[in-house]
Amino acid sequence: MRKYFNSTRCTKDSCELCRTINADPIDMERHGAKLVTAKVKINNVCLGKKVAVACVVYDENNKILAFKGFITMASRDASSTKSCGTIERDIVFVIPENYSCDLDKLNVRTKANYIYPCE
Repeated sequence: MRKYFNSTRCTKDSCELCRTINADPIDMERHGAKLVTAKVKINNVCLGKKVAVACVVYDENNKILAFKGFITMASRDASSTKSCGTIERDIVFVIPENYSCDLDKLNVRTKANYIYPCE
């Protein structure tokens, strides 16, 4: 049986997993993007199961302006005997500064699903 050889060597640079990048400063008067907070609530989540959540902000023409996703799980409250829980999150979106329509006309859609349901 032939041995498996890796042609690349492990170096300090290949093991660097995190890096910090300093962003250039901006002028708030010129780059005042709008922030929108979506309050997300997902009911009847099985406790201890991982859930993938996606939240999309779109305008009245169904143009997607921003989206975010995350993975979480509902945990058992110490005093609760229920087998289901609720996930609540506030998600902040940055709306592009060139978006000129009324923010009251934006729509938000949330989708959630279990991941690894058999674990």
